[in-house]
Amino acid sequence: MASVVLENVKASELPAAWRKRAKVKGDELLTVTIAKRQRQADTKPPNASFGMWADRTDLDPAAYVRTLRQPRTARR
Repeated sequence: MASVVLENVKASELPAAWRKRAKVKGDELLTVTIAKRQRQADTKPPNASFGMWADRTDLDPAAYVRTLRQPRTARR
């Protein structure tokens, strides 16, 4: 994961929303790290193996793929 680190940034130079979130005021020097948020542990990751079928409601992608993966003799 790529991230950007900015050192010795004056708090007054940051956007107001960032200052409020960091609870800083004035010319306090900060180190700012910008990175993607990590997924929360309690949320389910997306099912990447069925990405193109993720929004389909007319079939169950997992069941469909299971039938494709069965040996041909078991499908008959």
